[in-house]
Amino acid sequence: MAKLNWDHTMINITDLNAAIKVLKEKGIIFEPGGEHKRWGTGNALGYFGLNYIELITVSNEKSARKVKRTDGSAVYDAIQDYFLGVQRLNTIAIRSDNIEETHQRLKEENVLVGDIEEGQRLDPRGKLISWKIFFVNDYLAPGLPYPFFIQWAGNDESRFKKLTKQGLIVEHQAGDLKVVTANFEVAEPQDVAAKWGKLLQQPVKTTKNGTLLIELNDRQLKFTQGSQNHLVSLDFAGANKTLQNQIVKIDKVLFNF
Repeated sequence: MAKLNWDHTMINITDLNAAIKVLKEKGIIFEPGGEHKRWGTGNALGYFGLNYIELITVSNEKSARKVKRTDGSAVYDAIQDYFLGVQRLNTIAIRSDNIEETHQRLKEENVLVGDIEEGQRLDPRGKLISWKIFFVNDYLAPGLPYPFFIQWAGNDESRFKKLTKQGLIVEHQAGDLKVVTANFEVAEPQDVAAKWGKLLQQPVKTTKNGTLLIELNDRQLKFTQGSQNHLVSLDFAGANKTLQNQIVKIDKVLFNF
């Protein structure tokens, strides 16, 4: 059975430099990641171990306007938010160590998966970054996107060493930060949590206060009742005294420390 993990979180941003500045002022380091030429998008990345956050924006409006949702659902959603002037959390990417097996399983479960594609971009140093990826051409609930699935070359240990050597995995001034929880506010928590549980092959647990959660290795997804039908915030551990118990907000993006 393929091993699944929470790889990264995609966040839709309209002004990449402004977002990087806000986070830097809080002691959280994000670096420009490069451009996806085929989509007309660009990004900045902040690493917290191998788990990272991708701030995605439009870098070429002409190219971006040509993208269809079947070309990459999460990227399409980010592009639409850019043109609407909306900044919010998008979805999370799930890392698989056998993406072909994961793709086939979901296909057999009648999930509307797109094809597995080879993705690539040049980082600011001119190095080519490559991966395998597939998206889901559907919604978990009205307006609620699926995760997408990705596989990187090499194992986790070798990637950690490589990213550290490249200066991408760094010590944040704000502390030894780690993203520990993705908080979803959805109209039908039981239904949505069950769908996520099936995708991740993990049980859904219920806390004492009735919150539904799925544990994925040392992190978790939480589902509470509400009208947004979206991923609404991320919880971090490891913040130092200057950031502890604070909320960092960029429009609709909420980071809880």
